[in-house]
Amino acid sequence: MVMTCLIVDDEPIAREGQVEDIMEFNFLRIAGMAENAFQALQLLHETVRVDLIFLDIDMPGLTGLDFLKLVKVQPLVIITTAYPQFALDGFDMGVVDYLLKPISQSRLELAVLKAQEIFSYKNQPETGPPLNDFIYLKCNGKFEKIFFSRILYIEAANNYVFLNTAEKKYMTYATLKGIEDKLPANMFVRTHKSFLVSRHHIDLISGSELVVQGKKIPISRNFKNTFRKIILDADNNRKM
Repeated sequence: MVMTCLIVDDEPIAREGQVEDIMEFNFLRIAGMAENAFQALQLLHETVRVDLIFLDIDMPGLTGLDFLKLVKVQPLVIITTAYPQFALDGFDMGVVDYLLKPISQSRLELAVLKAQEIFSYKNQPETGPPLNDFIYLKCNGKFEKIFFSRILYIEAANNYVFLNTAEKKYMTYATLKGIEDKLPANMFVRTHKSFLVSRHHIDLISGSELVVQGKKIPISRNFKNTFRKIILDADNNRKM
């Protein structure tokens, strides 16, 4: 899947060097270059599609981070800068990676492949089973890669979703339904309006609750029949 790119940097030599480096990746196509943030905003308005921005921070008139605040529909962004002190701000704004100049080809490759993986995930078909065995969640400004097999259960609370693995708890701004639609239906089951459980990690079912690695999770009346049918069907299929 081809990704169109925009290079934003006020240094001509830096732009030329990035063009040469980016051309090494056959899935990247350069849609344009901008020597400042204002020009980049104009190109984004005029260009049909930009999937990935290579963005400098220290530019005259408007910094790269201020530019990001003005972009309504933000493509994926890789920061390219000589200033390490803005990394936290960049990740808080959801950038894919933060590269310090001079940038080695190997470091650029790691960032570009990460962007490609996120792009492919975000653009997979909405219908049918997921194409990958993982999900990307935006947590604290960073995209976290979480494998389906590591997920124990998912809990919704207000406007947030907490995804629990054996190693870590992840929090993201989303709805439980939105997360559920990105997961394989044969691996996860709803037990409650606020809970989604991995079928492979259920240790015990007793009455109106189940246990996943010591955590008691309710089975509500609204989901009880559907839950039991799914579990019993899975158990019958294993016996056949």
